[in-house]
Amino acid sequence: MSSDIQISIIDDDEQFRAAIADLMRAMGFTIEAFPSAVDFLASANVRHTSCLIVDVHMPHMTGIELHSHLVRSGYDIPTILITAYPDDRARARALGQGVVGFLTKPIDEVVLLGCVESALQRAKSDENPS
Repeated sequence: MSSDIQISIIDDDEQFRAAIADLMRAMGFTIEAFPSAVDFLASANVRHTSCLIVDVHMPHMTGIELHSHLVRSGYDIPTILITAYPDDRARARALGQGVVGFLTKPIDEVVLLGCVESALQRAKSDENPS
């Protein structure tokens, strides 16, 4: 994988965050992990993130709220939302707002990696419009 590809993982569950970070590192990605959306927004990583993997239900700012905030702020980072509480209406709303994937815990690693690949393809096509 290219070292300029950075994936940011945001989840308030430390064990889940570490497991996803380990999986992404094993696939060759550069990873930054954060316990909250607020911590991510306070970092310099916003400008360098190629793909976000974000928990839907977090204190202070949900994954959907983070995605909307980033888009309004001019950062259209391809985002994959993850939840332990599946909700078809929330899924439809999030996908309608442009998230790349809306996955349910426990995560199927093959599906997650497919979503990451789609997110990175989208990011690449956004950088190099035809």
